[in-house]
Amino acid sequence: MNSKGLSVLFLVIAMMLMVSIGYVLSYLIPTKQKSVVFPIQSTQAFFIAQSGVEFAVRYAFVQGWTTPALLLGLNAVGVNQRNLGNGRFTITYTNTAPNLDSLISVGEVPIGTERRRIVVSNFTSFLGITYFGSASTPATDPGTNTANPTAVTPPVGMRVGDLVLMIAQQRGTGATLSISQAGGQSWTAEAAQSQTNCTIRLFWCRFNGTWSANPSVNFTATTCNSVVMHVFRPSNTSRVWAVDVPQVSGTFTNVSTTVPIPGITTITDGALVFAAWATADDNTWGTLTGTGAWFTPGSAQYRNTSGSDQSQTHAYRVMATAGATGNVSKTQLTLGPDAGARLIIAFKAVII
Repeated sequence: MNSKGLSVLFLVIAMMLMVSIGYVLSYLIPTKQKSVVFPIQSTQAFFIAQSGVEFAVRYAFVQGWTTPALLLGLNAVGVNQRNLGNGRFTITYTNTAPNLDSLISVGEVPIGTERRRIVVSNFTSFLGITYFGSASTPATDPGTNTANPTAVTPPVGMRVGDLVLMIAQQRGTGATLSISQAGGQSWTAEAAQSQTNCTIRLFWCRFNGTWSANPSVNFTATTCNSVVMHVFRPSNTSRVWAVDVPQVSGTFTNVSTTVPIPGITTITDGALVFAAWATADDNTWGTLTGTGAWFTPGSAQYRNTSGSDQSQTHAYRVMATAGATGNVSKTQLTLGPDAGARLIIAFKAVII
């Protein structure tokens, strides 16, 4: 056997292998370079989707959209889609099963191709202070109640850390109103405000998670007694509540059916401002006006027609940025103009 011939054969085979390897490498390298763009675009799409979530939170907070019904505004054309960097995000809010109270943010890079999706459940919990629910005695509008003390059944589904406001009203001048049954909570009583045949007082607490009994207010009389409860929720249930701006109360005369409450200046970003009007007549109320996004919690009004009448109504606003709230007004739609009492106060949720 010729060893020189074998060497040439091995050399030819080795060269063919090297050429094959070189060909494969020359094909794989540019292919890899082309494919590396896909994970880059996927990562970009993910962060753009995150930006969509952050945009939705901020936009809803500034608009004062804190309930599922209001948050549907995020789906409006011009709001739900924004270009960002090399792509865009599209946000969709839904409150239908299986995605109850959910925000869906889709990032695309480039537009219409690579996609990443983020779903945020319990979206309202990310919006700072939100309105949760209301309850009252009388439970209907109009209704009747003369019981002393008067208890109210809290809304179902409350959580630890919720802010509970109770507004008590009696048809009496200079009436004494106080907590009769605390229900296992530690209540703070603000100063009462009185007008002829109309006294109101605000009580508030941080819900500790358990009602030992339905809370009640002592009126020292059985003429015409009402208690309204409103519940607000912080974004973090470990927070405690404090007064941001002390209560400012006063009276108004019967010169106009539109009743303004002078504004206050909040100190803390994200503060909750609460206002109340009350009269010694069974007025209906509407036309809430003021600077910024004011809303009516619960019913439009709470009327008690137990022989002698009375009515109260409320408004709230979450101040994204601390500053002047401006005046807020409500209009007596029927039986006005009537004189009455008013108050305004601001709360803040503080991290412990």
